[in-house]
Amino acid sequence: MSFVKSTAFKYIPILIFAIIIADYFFAIAALGSVAEVLRQFAVVISNIALGLGVISLLRIHGRNVQRRLEGRWQYSIVTIITFVTVFILGTINTNGAQYTWAFNHVYTTLQQTMYASTGFFIVSSAYRAFRARNIDAGLLLIAGCIVVFTNAPIGEVIWSGFPVIGDWLLGPGQLPGYRVLMLIAGFGTIVYAYRVITGNERGFFGGGE
Repeated sequence: MSFVKSTAFKYIPILIFAIIIADYFFAIAALGSVAEVLRQFAVVISNIALGLGVISLLRIHGRNVQRRLEGRWQYSIVTIITFVTVFILGTINTNGAQYTWAFNHVYTTLQQTMYASTGFFIVSSAYRAFRARNIDAGLLLIAGCIVVFTNAPIGEVIWSGFPVIGDWLLGPGQLPGYRVLMLIAGFGTIVYAYRVITGNERGFFGGGE
């Protein structure tokens, strides 16, 4: 087992990474066949992971119901019943009226409720963030107010310049910063991938030395 953890788990990602990258840049028939098989393996492994997630969900919530954990087991019952019901309806017919009703009138409604609840937290966070303690915070406050009035119907009624300035802030104004963040995220992903394929990322290999 130590050989598998210390050696095999290091070379398998390197090999898969090299095959997928080489298939992307070079049109080699044999290499393409191997890469396609690896992609199919990825789909199978993803489904297995999904199945393990379902088993874990049922075990955890089933244990909560069995032990009658205070403040949890009622929600666990709702979770299990909802999962089993939707799973059965989806297995029978994904285009059926019952499954469509459950998706459109239950899931969509709950999703909208979640976003509405999140909106209150966003407003609360914005209230704490938009305090003009210094010049930077003042600029953030001004930009945020302009964007709010740009998207609000009353903004153009108050002043016709809000949409113009707001569109600039949402477009050319934020684009450089957005690109910088994307570049940083891309470099971070590359560094993480390099650490994985070289065996230096301990978390990927179970935290071993």
